[in-house]
Amino acid sequence: MSMARREYPRTMKRAGPKLLVPVVVAAAAAVATRPGWAQTAPVAPYQDPGRRGDPASWRTPEFTNAWGLGAMHAEYAYAAGYTGANVSIGVLDSGYYAQHPELPDSRFIPVTAAGVSGVLNASNNSHGTLVSGVVGGARDGAGMHGVAPDAKVFVGNTNATDGFRFGVSDPMFPASDAKYFAEVYDALAAKGVRIISNSWGSQPVDENYSTPKNVADAYKLHEAVRIRTGQGTWLDAAAKVSRDGVINNFSAGNTGYDNASLRGSYAYFHPELEGHWMTTTGYDQLSGQVYNKCGIAKWWCVMAPTGVPSTSYSGSASAPTGPTYANFNGTSAAAPHASAALALIMERFPYMSSEQALSVMFTTAQNMEPDPSRPDYTNNGLFSTVHPAKPGASNVPNPFGGWGLVDLRKAMNGPGQLLGKFDAALPSGVADVWSNDISDVALAARKLEDDAEHRAWLDTLKTKGWERGLPAGASDGDRIDYAVGAAREAAYQAREYQGSLVKSGGGTLTLAGANTYRGLTTVDGGELRIDGSIAAGAVVNPAGRLTVNGRAADIAVNGGVATIAGTSANLSVDRQGAAAVTGTTADVRVASGFASLGGTSGNVVVGALGVAAITGRTADVTVDGGRASLDGVSGGVSVGNGGVVNGNGTVRTLTAAANGTVAPGHSVGALTVSGDVRFAQGSTYAVEVSPSGASDRIDAGGQARIDGGAVTLALENAPPPLTPDQSRSVLGRRFEILNAAGGVEGRFDTPGGYLFVNPVLAYGPTNVSLTIDRNATPFASVARTDNERSVADALETVNPGSAVYNSVLFAASAQAPQAMLAQLTGEIYPAAYAALINESRQVRDAVLDRLWTVRGAPGRPGAWARLLGSWGSASGSGDVDGYTSSTGGFLAGADAAARDGLRAGGFAGYSHTGVHLKDQPSSASFDSFHLGAYAGWQPGALGVRVGAVHAWHRGGVDRAVQYGAAAESETTTLNAETTQVFGETGYQFALGGATTVEPFGRIAYVHLKNHGTPETGGAAALRVQEGNHDVTFSTLGVRGETRLGLTSRLQLTLQGSAGWQHALTGGQPVGSLAFATGSSVFSVSSVPVAKDAAVLNLSAGLELGRNGRLSVGYSGSLASRQSDHAVQGSLHWKF
Repeated sequence: MSMARREYPRTMKRAGPKLLVPVVVAAAAAVATRPGWAQTAPVAPYQDPGRRGDPASWRTPEFTNAWGLGAMHAEYAYAAGYTGANVSIGVLDSGYYAQHPELPDSRFIPVTAAGVSGVLNASNNSHGTLVSGVVGGARDGAGMHGVAPDAKVFVGNTNATDGFRFGVSDPMFPASDAKYFAEVYDALAAKGVRIISNSWGSQPVDENYSTPKNVADAYKLHEAVRIRTGQGTWLDAAAKVSRDGVINNFSAGNTGYDNASLRGSYAYFHPELEGHWMTTTGYDQLSGQVYNKCGIAKWWCVMAPTGVPSTSYSGSASAPTGPTYANFNGTSAAAPHASAALALIMERFPYMSSEQALSVMFTTAQNMEPDPSRPDYTNNGLFSTVHPAKPGASNVPNPFGGWGLVDLRKAMNGPGQLLGKFDAALPSGVADVWSNDISDVALAARKLEDDAEHRAWLDTLKTKGWERGLPAGASDGDRIDYAVGAAREAAYQAREYQGSLVKSGGGTLTLAGANTYRGLTTVDGGELRIDGSIAAGAVVNPAGRLTVNGRAADIAVNGGVATIAGTSANLSVDRQGAAAVTGTTADVRVASGFASLGGTSGNVVVGALGVAAITGRTADVTVDGGRASLDGVSGGVSVGNGGVVNGNGTVRTLTAAANGTVAPGHSVGALTVSGDVRFAQGSTYAVEVSPSGASDRIDAGGQARIDGGAVTLALENAPPPLTPDQSRSVLGRRFEILNAAGGVEGRFDTPGGYLFVNPVLAYGPTNVSLTIDRNATPFASVARTDNERSVADALETVNPGSAVYNSVLFAASAQAPQAMLAQLTGEIYPAAYAALINESRQVRDAVLDRLWTVRGAPGRPGAWARLLGSWGSASGSGDVDGYTSSTGGFLAGADAAARDGLRAGGFAGYSHTGVHLKDQPSSASFDSFHLGAYAGWQPGALGVRVGAVHAWHRGGVDRAVQYGAAAESETTTLNAETTQVFGETGYQFALGGATTVEPFGRIAYVHLKNHGTPETGGAAALRVQEGNHDVTFSTLGVRGETRLGLTSRLQLTLQGSAGWQHALTGGQPVGSLAFATGSSVFSVSSVPVAKDAAVLNLSAGLELGRNGRLSVGYSGSLASRQSDHAVQGSLHWKF
């Protein structure tokens, strides 16, 4: 049997001034037909017909039986996907019947406090079970369902019936004391509930809520306890969890007073609780207000349905016999409707705080006002007089029904008003749309009320002599009045009476309504989209983005990003912000940052750190130190104070003031001026010329007045290489740079300041032209070093169409060509040659060390290997750049005795060398392959050792070159060969049986040949010429060796040498180079090979039995501007 056919017999009893909470009525037929309640065959699980996006599909018989759901438009929340599944609700009441199928233990969880569980006990009655059903009764196809049918509900127990008094304390119910309530409220809060629904208890007999004074008198009863005992009442326990963030919702009371009960009105006396405190009055099914009105609690009061079916049980609380349904009335039924509705709003907006979600419920409620067209009537099911109500047009809460009837349909669309500053903190990845028309009319009305209360409070202070505080001996009543008045005055002073919105977090929020709140809209993070409109200004901070597709007021971009495809009032950009306009704006100011103005804008002002790119239409443009690209249509344009304008657009007039620059186009281009042009003294006309014969130009329909100013010259940005004919077309060609139909009056200052060209201006009646001639100043005049002079002379012979040539040609100062010449020298090549010659020492040292190690040894053949690792540095001077180098590799060889102390052998090896210039982005690397032979003769104390080595080097060179607007990378493969022959002689002296010393003399000849090769890259690429580099070294020194017996079978050998190396011939490798596109050959040098250097070798070796030795060592070469260090590991083996 459906709920529509059920009838609920109504009886009534009095419990003091509180009307009877419903009588529980068994519905045996319904119980029998409910799945699982009767012993019948199994029934298939309930299949809910509700569908996403289809509110009507949720209006099942189960839904319509609980008519309050439809009154609050709950089906719209369900169709949007919100049924309470992700929110925890608290209920404090007279326990609940845990065996009711509508209240499954998967969602209904009893909370224990002071040993009392939330489930039904003998001290309770059915009231808590009824409340629980309204909050979250299951949607299972039978009976009714709650407002939040998937919510998790935590139930605390008053350990009493609803008949006990919620005054100071009810001696009949000791559980009403503050200690117990503190424990149960804390226990509920500890479960993470965001709202606690309070319908428990009855009005104390000594309290009256007819007038605000009556409510204040009830408050004083509680405060009297505090004054008398120093302790609070149960209200303090509720207030504590609200101050910690939990929302408490209290039923307004059932007697029919003009004000909510004290507990519902409590935030009036403690205004800091607003936002976490609410009360609910009753709404009758025939559209009427019933029970206590909101009264002084109107700012935190709503209407919600009462007189609905809900869950109950048969039998008594001490011995329930089974689940039933019963009619549920009073504001006891209204409060859980509102509490659960708030839970759905919290689920809908998970990024909102509890206070914010509450404000959504308040500001989207349907305002209700008395309906004078209908008389009051009595609803026997509600046991009270009903005051007819009708929807009101006001969005301001009233004493009749507060904010009005809860409307979940509208609440799903976001706030209806902003009640102060609203921080919408949407996390990254979250996007939401608020489609309501958001205002703040309630705040404007509250300001009027609060202003009047403020004036009255000042009068009270004056009348009672409290202007300097309470006098000594003030009565308890005066103390309470003063505390309440001071608290409300402080709230008045702190309250914001304009709604404002802050968008924070990385997510996206869209405002789709016509929003009229009066405060600022601030975007601190993520994106705010205005698809509707906002009536007040917007600020976009550095991490924020604002997109306007609708209409906005003034917008200030302070470091963030704004995109305006719709309409806005004034736009300002500062703190390196960015704005793009494709719609319409009023005036635009770009103090710092960038604005792309592609739509329609008013006057534009560009400050010193601003850039504006205008491709649409604007009114006048003032460039006061920044830069503006004029590629659209603008009014009068003025530029000064270091500002620059360029572009190919059309303007009405053009004025270049002192320190203002006009540079038409973006490379070569033309500005069109429909009216007059004026250049003031100290202004600049920056002209680019193209090898094609085109140049920057101003075409004016009016007069050109020239009161001085400079004309500067540059080649078109980053052109391709010029042909000789193109280059000649630049030099000596006449370029028209200004045409004025109304005539030309005045002259520019004489062009000057160019190192290598002479620009000449010519004036006609309606035009100004420019001719460029090459002067006699050579490029080498700005060179600082021999290398730079060498490359500058070669550059004079380069094809005149070369981009490198032209970058120097149009230099206005020496700094740019000097920096470019330093990069063009190709010093990496002689540096690489020098590094390869220096590194040759590592190979010959390895050979000579081998011959020294096996001197005078028995005639057994042997083999050896050496690992190489070295690093070096050469310091530059004012003329050449320094470099660093490193080498790693290995050598391996074998030898044998020939006759009478003569030993000969051969070896091969591989090494890798890298070279880097210190002050230029240039480097080279080589893979080297070595092949050599050697011999040593040790007939006695005299020793003679000789060797020859040939090495093949295959390498790569990389140079990065920047000139003008071009940045190039030049690369090549460079091959070279090294041949060296060397020899030494020495005479050893024995110092005891284990130590030997040998003075020696050495000579080495090194020949390096590099092959010619071209670089690939850009116009700065070079061609390496084949070259030969010869150096002869002599070394005089002394070496020694000592052997230490560590054990009977283990011997340590220490060797060392020190000497002085002198370069007899050569020592200055030179690179012969030319530009790859064609030029004369030029020579550059690097840091020379050290003329004199100290050389040092140290090693320690362990004998490996009778046949082998393993040693490690250090080798160094130290000179005034160069140093090389190496570490080696060697293995010697006898067969």
